[in-house]
Amino acid sequence: MKHYRILIILIVLIGCNDTPSSKAKTTKALAGNIPTTTSETRIKSKEDNALDKNIETTNNQDDWYWKNTQMSKNNAFENWEHGLVDLVMEYRLRHNETTPKNLKVGYIDDNGSINITLPENTPTETSLDNLGNLVFYDIQDISTLNYGNPNAGYLSKTTLNVLKNGELIGALTLGNSVRVTYNLTNQSTLSMGDEGYLISWAYLEEAASMKGTEKTKNKVRRDGTNTLEVENTVVYDLDFKPGWNFIKTEVIGKYDLVHERGLNASWFKKHHHRVVSEIPEDAAYYFRFP
Repeated sequence: MKHYRILIILIVLIGCNDTPSSKAKTTKALAGNIPTTTSETRIKSKEDNALDKNIETTNNQDDWYWKNTQMSKNNAFENWEHGLVDLVMEYRLRHNETTPKNLKVGYIDDNGSINITLPENTPTETSLDNLGNLVFYDIQDISTLNYGNPNAGYLSKTTLNVLKNGELIGALTLGNSVRVTYNLTNQSTLSMGDEGYLISWAYLEEAASMKGTEKTKNKVRRDGTNTLEVENTVVYDLDFKPGWNFIKTEVIGKYDLVHERGLNASWFKKHHHRVVSEIPEDAAYYFRFP
């Protein structure tokens, strides 16, 4: 009986010496085997679903291009919510004037109808041969360009600013593709291969020309793609008349870059810049706002 009594005392003592730290270790070890809570599981599932959804829609990124963007139909925007707004070109006068000015070229009325009237007497920013006029910067060797009447006064814009009570609320571009009208007006997406065209505006004080063709071989890649060797052609075939001109910049052909997540990743084959006598029938205005 004495031996049983001693054994019971030892068991009690051992139980009392089970320290908090050892309990914590035990709890931590058990926690590793406990399933995640319902809320944690739900969050992980949403993340996984978002990734899966992104992969499923990778080759159709129009949703991204259409974000905060409206396209006109029959020279008007349906369900226009911004009221009367002014359309202006921002410019700087010659001789490096630092403060930009606004040249009003039209308006959008309360019903969304687009009205553009290009002014006859237009100030010019610089001369045609000024390298700052290369709005697109898609040519690698600028000596490729040849000018007729290089000193002619020149003003060119790819985008019209949209002002509401003097405040900038968005931008207006003209072309036949939501992608191209975005890509060609942003340097980071200038080399994308989505096909279509952009119409820009150019004013010349006198008749002039800018011509040149450049063919290059390049090794190109984007984040998430392998390097691809491509051939690029850039054609400037611009014969300007005095006054306002419409420049059509067209993306012709593309190289598809295989993206690791299937995202739209391409490179243009050819850019062709030329003057057209009028706005093409299939062109539309794209209004982008923050």
